[in-house]
Amino acid sequence: MDKRQFNRVIYSAHALLKQEGRQWQTDVLDLSLKGALIAYPDEFTADLEKTFELDIEMEGADRHILLEGSIVHSANHCLGFHAEHMDIESMTELRRIVELNLGDETLLHRDLKALSEHE
Repeated sequence: MDKRQFNRVIYSAHALLKQEGRQWQTDVLDLSLKGALIAYPDEFTADLEKTFELDIEMEGADRHILLEGSIVHSANHCLGFHAEHMDIESMTELRRIVELNLGDETLLHRDLKALSEHE
C-alpha cells in the first residue's frame, strides 16, 4: 500500500539541488505539496544525511520555488525529495501548480488539510 499522503502532479521544470556550497542541475518530474520527484543529477556526490535546498525554476517567469528538505529515496535514476520548510511565496506557487494540474478541488482541499495536520 502506498504511504503517500499528498497527491502528486506531473510537472516538468529545471531545478538546482544544493548542499553546502555544491549544486547539481536536475529536472523535476512531479510535485506535491510536500516534495518532488527529481532526476538523479550527473556526478551527484552529496551526503544524503544532510539537508538540501531544491531551487525549482518557474517556466516563463523570473520566479522560483525554494524548498528545504531531505532526500528520502533513490530509485530508477530518480530522487525523492521531502520538503520540510518553504517560504510563503514558494508555498503559494506550489499550491497554484498543484491546484492547476490536479484538476479536482476536493483532492486539493484534502491535501491542504493533510498538510495542516502534518505540521
